[in-house]
Amino acid sequence: MIGVHLFAGTPEIMGPILQVNLHPVIKATAMVIWHLATLLLALMTFGIAYLTKSRNAALSLFIILIQLSFAGLFLWYNITLFSGLFALPQWTIFLIVPALMGYAQLKDA
Repeated sequence: MIGVHLFAGTPEIMGPILQVNLHPVIKATAMVIWHLATLLLALMTFGIAYLTKSRNAALSLFIILIQLSFAGLFLWYNITLFSGLFALPQWTIFLIVPALMGYAQLKDA
């Protein structure tokens, strides 16, 4: 997820934002939010890697809830702004990963 976010998403999303004439505070806010998303993806990746070695129900639930929240946001804006599901397809991965994590939790229980 991080690689796609950084190498495909940065030029596609941040490139145009940085090229248009926006107030510097708006550009800086967009950059901060972009990099916060990158950090969250990285931290969730490290958390999931940790969970492959050690059981931690609280960490697993936390990561699952973050990803489901991301999925919900993407779905909300797809439906309300685009009247469809796939203008912003990121929700799919944010449903697949927590589904697999939930399955792993149930399997190990």
